[in-house]
Amino acid sequence: MEKISNWIEKKISPLANKLARQKYLQALQNTFLALIPLFTIGSFALIIISPPMDYTTMDSGVLKAIMHGWANVAAFTGPALSYVYLVTMSLIALWSSIGLAINLSKHYKMEKSWVTIAVSVASFMIAATMNKDGALSFDYLDGKGLFAAILVTIVSFELYRFLSDRKIGYINLEGGGVPPALAESIGNLVPIVIVLVAVGTVNAILLNFTGAGIPAIMQLIMTPVVKMVDSIWGVVILAVIVMIFWWFGIHDTVITGPLDTFLMNNFTANQAAFAAGTAAIALPYIVTEPFWWTFMAIGGSGATLGLAILTLFSKSKQIKTIGKLAIIPSLFNINEPLIFGLPLMYNSTMMLPFIVVMPLNGVITYIAMSTGIVAKTFANASWNMFCPIGGLIDTMDIKALILVCVLIIIDMIIYLPFFKIYEKQKIKEEQMEESVQA
Repeated sequence: MEKISNWIEKKISPLANKLARQKYLQALQNTFLALIPLFTIGSFALIIISPPMDYTTMDSGVLKAIMHGWANVAAFTGPALSYVYLVTMSLIALWSSIGLAINLSKHYKMEKSWVTIAVSVASFMIAATMNKDGALSFDYLDGKGLFAAILVTIVSFELYRFLSDRKIGYINLEGGGVPPALAESIGNLVPIVIVLVAVGTVNAILLNFTGAGIPAIMQLIMTPVVKMVDSIWGVVILAVIVMIFWWFGIHDTVITGPLDTFLMNNFTANQAAFAAGTAAIALPYIVTEPFWWTFMAIGGSGATLGLAILTLFSKSKQIKTIGKLAIIPSLFNINEPLIFGLPLMYNSTMMLPFIVVMPLNGVITYIAMSTGIVAKTFANASWNMFCPIGGLIDTMDIKALILVCVLIIIDMIIYLPFFKIYEKQKIKEEQMEESVQA
């Protein structure tokens, strides 16, 4: 084990840390974090206007009365909340393009250069809305255009930065009382034209020769990866890799950063299908961002909520103290106090359950959703929502809430024998310290 640890520390950790600091991954991660309020608002709007049951087919009773009232609320608020959903989730590719351009400009210390952001977003709009017949198409401003939004925004941003940094075609308007903002935009008119024309030309060529533009081709290219992520083996492999990295002290953003794009693609596809009338049980994807954070990472990476509960009843003073500090954050999927305080990192006794529990949660949930026992996710209550409630909100299925509670119990059972071994070790250490002090 020591040899493996040393090898990973020397070879893998530097590479993983370098990837975690990679500018595009950081910009992408910061973009999705900034968009969480939009995801949450759009999700709740969709929930309010979509009663989970048809009260007209139900027998008289409390549940029918609740569903009838819900239907009335949906009818009253539907026109307004439908637009709320449309401008949040149905434009997610556009918001992602804007966020990515802003975060890249921050990385390059170009926050004041709104021209750079405007050019990047305009480039994506050209790629996303161009149609073969010349009419505007808005089909790829939602989740379907997410991959294209990332690619086109990054490429156009870097191309414009390359041209403007080298003053290629620069028109010098400095002095003479010209405002700085105007001097920058007019001065860089040639680079702006080059970038926008280049994107438009490439997209037009693709449309004429293949019948598909950049967004459609990006979707086609990414389809095999999306299918892999949305498989039971994809769940197991990705979760195991994430947890191995965590055990060695490497933050999971190395994996979840790039993974977020695919999880968000699947989630927005589910939302669009649900909004179009597809039943929650028949939505196209299982593995989404809410699936990962609500059903797999219960209490944080490693599904440590069950472990946090165990620490509260520990006979070890140190473990119990950490448990008291960790339990509240763990209820909201924040488990750094456990990972670094218990610790779980580099803890050989706790290694097996720490790596195994989260993939197991994923497998159980995947089977439950793929067989129709539990509805699939179409709402996103936020990654730090109290897990059982998050399961209910994300699926509007009471069975999802029950499933999360069952998973917490299973997690506790798996952690328990390893926890008791570790607890004995800590009690011995505490007794030795007390005897030395005495």
